[in-house]
Amino acid sequence: MNQQLLQVRRLKVDDLPALEKMKTGIEDDYVIHIFDRLIHSSTQGLFGLFQGNRLISLAGYSLFGQNQFAMIGRLRSDMRYRGKGFAADLLKHVIEHIKDKNYIKWIGANTHVHNLSARRLLEKSGFTPDKVTHCLTLTKPASLSSHTPGPIWEEIAGTQTKRKILLSIESNELGLFPYECYYPFPYDPAFFTDHYLHDAHLYMNPSGDRFVLIKNDQKKYKYSHTKYFWNDHYEQPGFFETILHHWQQNPENTGCWIDISEEGFRKIPDLSPYDVQKPWVLYKH
Repeated sequence: MNQQLLQVRRLKVDDLPALEKMKTGIEDDYVIHIFDRLIHSSTQGLFGLFQGNRLISLAGYSLFGQNQFAMIGRLRSDMRYRGKGFAADLLKHVIEHIKDKNYIKWIGANTHVHNLSARRLLEKSGFTPDKVTHCLTLTKPASLSSHTPGPIWEEIAGTQTKRKILLSIESNELGLFPYECYYPFPYDPAFFTDHYLHDAHLYMNPSGDRFVLIKNDQKKYKYSHTKYFWNDHYEQPGFFETILHHWQQNPENTGCWIDISEEGFRKIPDLSPYDVQKPWVLYKH
């Protein structure tokens, strides 16, 4: 290949045909469906490595937490050009672009533990692995067993009160803040905005030493996205009654998505009530 023909640039609306011609092996690639929205978004960046007019590698980022946190994603390459280092060259360009924005204080990426090619690319690009999480969706509550029953926890109103509770946390056994489904970040006040907390439901247990934050989220399907920062899901009286109560109040949701640490996952006595994903690993730069 003639290296002089290679060019990295931000994608434009009229680059959609080039994206559609990529042979990535991904069936029904969602990036194609939301391409126009990505291109016009002020919090998204999408870059491509081109050989002439042919798009051979793609990478992007999304900004969260008042634009202070950048999540790398949408990594894909044309299968005919893999193994040549082009994806790493593109990712290096994207990282440099992000670092030029002095208001961004964190750069990360989230991928499956078993996705060794993506992990090699990230580590080659200066990322280091951080927390591993398991994403489970509780869809069959009738199969729950061995949990501690109890009353539904009290719902706390008011964005200022919710923020105060989130800021008072002394230990975070989950090790991160699952801002959205598929998007975990460091536990940081930048995510606790009025808008986010207004739409989230916070429930406090009777003893006042545990809470769960649930926010409806949609990633193809709708979920009760459950954020709990301890590993005692099955020991806490009323935890499951509380999240199931929220689901009952929002029957359009598919189930209760729960991000769980490795230790918390090992403590689950029976996985049959859940749809279980392969574990994810969060990387930071």
